[in-house]
Amino acid sequence: MKNTDMNQDLPRATPQSRGTDPAVLDALLDDVERQDIELHSLLVWQDGALIADAYWAPYAADRPHMMHSVTKSFTSMAVGLAVADGLLSVDDAVLGFFPAYAGPVGDNLRAMRVRHLLTMTSGHARGISGGAWRRLASSWVEDFLRQPTPHAPGEVFVYDSAASYMLSAIVQQVAGRTIHDYLGERIFRPMGMSEAITWDIGTDGVNTGGNGLSCTTQDMLKLGILHLQGGLWQGRQLLPEDWVRQATGMQVRDVVLGVFTGDHYLGPDEAGDGVPASRREGYGYQWWRGPHGSFSANGLFGQYCIVLPAEKAVVAFTGGLEDSDRRVHTLIYDGLRPALGAGVSGRPGAEALEARLAGLRLKTRPGMARRRAPGEAPRRSWRIAPNDQGVEAISITEEANAVRFTLRDAGGCHDVLAGFGRFLETVTTMPGGRLHHSYQPAEGLTVLACARWLDGAPGERILEMDWIFLKTAFRDTVRLHVRDGALRLTRGVNVNSAERVLPELTGRPTTAMEREREREDG
Repeated sequence: MKNTDMNQDLPRATPQSRGTDPAVLDALLDDVERQDIELHSLLVWQDGALIADAYWAPYAADRPHMMHSVTKSFTSMAVGLAVADGLLSVDDAVLGFFPAYAGPVGDNLRAMRVRHLLTMTSGHARGISGGAWRRLASSWVEDFLRQPTPHAPGEVFVYDSAASYMLSAIVQQVAGRTIHDYLGERIFRPMGMSEAITWDIGTDGVNTGGNGLSCTTQDMLKLGILHLQGGLWQGRQLLPEDWVRQATGMQVRDVVLGVFTGDHYLGPDEAGDGVPASRREGYGYQWWRGPHGSFSANGLFGQYCIVLPAEKAVVAFTGGLEDSDRRVHTLIYDGLRPALGAGVSGRPGAEALEARLAGLRLKTRPGMARRRAPGEAPRRSWRIAPNDQGVEAISITEEANAVRFTLRDAGGCHDVLAGFGRFLETVTTMPGGRLHHSYQPAEGLTVLACARWLDGAPGERILEMDWIFLKTAFRDTVRLHVRDGALRLTRGVNVNSAERVLPELTGRPTTAMEREREREDG
């Protein structure tokens, strides 16, 4: 469909050339809009070609997106390469790679093998989320090896991002380089994946194997295509076919994802009776098994790459969705999948679909611009009452058809520039880890922000801002309620693994002396 530079290296075709009715894709977009599903991108590959690529602006083909646990399936490739290179075996003991470990060693830890990490059957009672480890400054390897292992390895499935980190650490030990570099040489560059792929580093100098990878949606789609094709890419066997069969096959049947607390996935012994948990068809080597013979790479907050072997198809999408939200899966499995290659109605629709794809936009809250009322000061600042967020002061400064929001805490001043009736793109260090699954990059995040003034209660003005953190699933809504000079500030997010709304902040106007001190401090 749309022709973008990012996708020129992938064969492209119209849906009808592959026997798929464009009206089915159009109906899928109708359902996404009608159900108010927050998708950022959706790509459909069928029978050797890309038949549709949708991006909801401001998300775009060349913008990388945080993939969360889709990362695990990339890590699986690195393990497969190391096995093929004779550097390790899935039956190697985990402890054998960490001779410096001097902590307690029980029989179950001693029995733990690489395959148990691959299949999430390490023997732990609960799995560690990346959100928990991102707050841990000590060795993640050490922390993993010290976790209780009440189960014999191989007995109980417990979803665990920490197990994937250990796989990354093991491959780095035997390959002598990070798995990002290893895959870069063997997979990413030969496949023409984008140079935008980045991968977080844990406290041990190891790529975070369970999460932390950012790439374009096309990069994720290529991951699925490579596995659909048994590791073959443009005539080259990049990944052993036998490994692909094992990795995407049914290694563990009828698994339960477990109850997610934000920091841990609780295993069956800890979740308790009567607690709802998500049951899945099965698990391979860092790949999920799904209905209709499918397999998939799954990421938190709506990042997915679904491979449909019977239909010779791959569907990749990104978004900002609750982990329990399966509406897109229903649309793909029950609506799109049966229609792939099933025939074309003959009704015109390809051109209309292409035009629709080119005009997709993310729904955002602030609408028409409303500037400040005549006579109001272009800059206002407030001293914030003591709070558990460490916020000391807030100010807003209106500029040319925009407002600059500044927050000061112990780490300094953090700005977001929001346009009135338009989005402005900047990079911000604005703190937000509590709302963003503990992600708080020191270098900042790209944010698109817009704003508007609203009338609230009598005598109250409300500055409402929409902050879209473009490389992530997160979109914050910030409201400043100003009445008689005093401030109330609320901030919430579309999705998170823990709290969705931060405690309200209150503030009083700063005095002339305080403003002068602020200017002196810069």
